Amino acid sequence: IEVTVVRGTGRAGSSSAPPTPTSRTLSGQDFFVAAEVDNETPYLGEQIAYTVRLYDARSFGRGQRYRAPAFTGFWNIQEDERHTYNTVTAGRRYSVTETSSILFPTVVGELEIDPAVMEISTGFFGGSRSPQASMPVSVTVRPLPLGAPQSFTGAVGSYDISASVDTNDISSSEPVILTISVSGKGNLDVLPEPGWPDMPGWRVFDNPPDTVTYTTSGEFGGKRTYHRVLIPETSGFLNIPVVEYAFFDPKEERYRTISTRPIAVTVSLDATAQANGFPNAPAKLVIEQVDSDIRHIKSAPSSLSVRAEPLTSRRLYWALWASPIVLLVASAGWRFKDRLLLGRGEVDNAAFARNTALSMLQYAKQSDTDHFAASEGALIAYLTTRLDRPTYGLTHDEVSSLLTQGNISPSLAQEVVSLLNLTQDGRFGPAQLGDSVEGVLDQTERLIDELEWEFEQ
Repeated sequence: IEVTVVRGTGRAGSSSAPPTPTSRTLSGQDFFVAAEVDNETPYLGEQIAYTVRLYDARSFGRGQRYRAPAFTGFWNIQEDERHTYNTVTAGRRYSVTETSSILFPTVVGELEIDPAVMEISTGFFGGSRSPQASMPVSVTVRPLPLGAPQSFTGAVGSYDISASVDTNDISSSEPVILTISVSGKGNLDVLPEPGWPDMPGWRVFDNPPDTVTYTTSGEFGGKRTYHRVLIPETSGFLNIPVVEYAFFDPKEERYRTISTRPIAVTVSLDATAQANGFPNAPAKLVIEQVDSDIRHIKSAPSSLSVRAEPLTSRRLYWALWASPIVLLVASAGWRFKDRLLLGRGEVDNAAFARNTALSMLQYAKQSDTDHFAASEGALIAYLTTRLDRPTYGLTHDEVSSLLTQGNISPSLAQEVVSLLNLTQDGRFGPAQLGDSVEGVLDQTERLIDELEWEFEQ
């Protein structure tokens, strides 16, 4: 019987029948291994499916062991998909074991995928193994075309983007949680971040993204979600600007740019922020004439002197300066525990609490933010979520008691109290602490990691 086989063009996992070796290839063989890719000329970063098929004509099954190639020049960490079916070719019935891998080329040019090897148990009791290898597979990787938009950072695939906030109406002592989701088909695990726009009127704390991936119909895709904590720096009507995302679509062979819509947020001035001099949003400038002549020139004193106690050495000055920051980050920790069911069905609030606190500490390291205020705020925000109740304003003994009730060891609870004492001393009297300033952020980060470990026990 002569069988003529025409190679299909569908991707792995499609309903079309897979190609089979010719009768001449299978003539006289009990088993045979074939390998192929669904696209021999992909673009850089475009996903392709590599499929290996073991044809076994024996009437009873024996063990098989698959050794995948090294896939040099390709990115591949997904689980291989495997399924079996039967086919008839060259006058014989074969059981086919098909194994598929999704690959993303990482270099341009001619690449060769080494042979795949199937080790098949042979002998009556299957005591020996016979390695069967496929032929190598050649792939020519094309570079991305010229004409990429300025915002392009390397994403290849097909994506959509969306943005949302947990609320559009807040007070000046509350944060807004912005969620940006990028979803579609492509290498979500290494997807570049969007180009974040300037955020006038907001202080921004970033967190590591959440990534959910899946494989359907032989294609790899999913969703990557970014959570950004936005703290208002002024009151009034504030805007969250458009976020753009540029990528190369290999199916359409062109660059595309997608974007979110701007989001308006109303920030009302609360009593606490007003007492601390929280600024209003810029209003229309009104110029009034207040005088028609030069003001009286005050006579110079007979002698000049420097104040014995500068303003910055007073505890009240630092307390007033730092209290808005501590209040805001503490509020953020309390509020996101009820809001952050965003982007997917379940969100690990414990991990988000830790990531938010560490992001606050990282921001303080890279800016002029007071280290003691940032450390206290990050620790309180973390404890607020982990203990499921507000901790700002509690005495240190009350915090220690809550920690021990939450299965935290007394020694670690005492370390938390000691750090809170240190941060308060630093906020109210920074001139006296000197060497403690540089290490307080690292100490807070270490303490949060130790707390996280004990909370999980």
